Amino acid sequence: MKTLPLWLAVLLPLAATAAGAGDDPKVVISAERDSEWNSYRHAYKAAAFFAYYTRSRPLIQAHMQIRPLDPATPLDGLSLHLVGEKTDAVIAVDAIGRAELPMLKQAYQDDAVLRLNRQKGSYYFSGRYSIREHADGVYDLAELRAACEQLIGAQRESGYRMRLSGKQCLGIKFVYPAGAAPEVRIQTDGPGGALPLVDAHPFEGNSMGIYKVALYRYADWPQRGKIQTLSAPLAIGTLYD
Repeated sequence: MKTLPLWLAVLLPLAATAAGAGDDPKVVISAERDSEWNSYRHAYKAAAFFAYYTRSRPLIQAHMQIRPLDPATPLDGLSLHLVGEKTDAVIAVDAIGRAELPMLKQAYQDDAVLRLNRQKGSYYFSGRYSIREHADGVYDLAELRAACEQLIGAQRESGYRMRLSGKQCLGIKFVYPAGAAPEVRIQTDGPGGALPLVDAHPFEGNSMGIYKVALYRYADWPQRGKIQTLSAPLAIGTLYD
């Protein structure tokens, strides 16, 4: 839910300019570390852009995504420092590199920067749509199918129509750390049991590393039923043809 130099290259020409964009910049960047960074204003505009496409799609969400330049580079232990003349905050990054951007007027006015706690050259900033996780770990199969349709629809409308031309939803990926052995069970009117585990990329494309994925492929199961995750997934992605 691609980038300027970072995650706004495609999005900024489509998004309306935000108030104050002509203000003189007041960026404060520490020289102590040559860290990877992104403009808060760029990220703010991208978050507002993505929000438009998730607002009417309650089953999906959009995050800022920290991606590795080398898919094998780990995403563990990442965090963001939002810093400006009157802004100082730490933003958590989850285990698969996603962060929720706070929409802060002061940080926008400061033209603050987002500094990753890693040196330049290994990561970049982008955006990510994914399916919303349930706190109770229970997912209705019909809802998962609807979520996949919402996600591919949001992707198409927000700039990926050509790339997704002819694509359709084939299934859902419950994403876990590589090497994990999660138990994700499916109950239907007919057969049931554990979903198969595969080593795969968590989302479409191969910009991320290999994770353990519990794969719900539509063609393998009846349409009605539920899935229960006995441990929380890192994320829930989609499978296209």
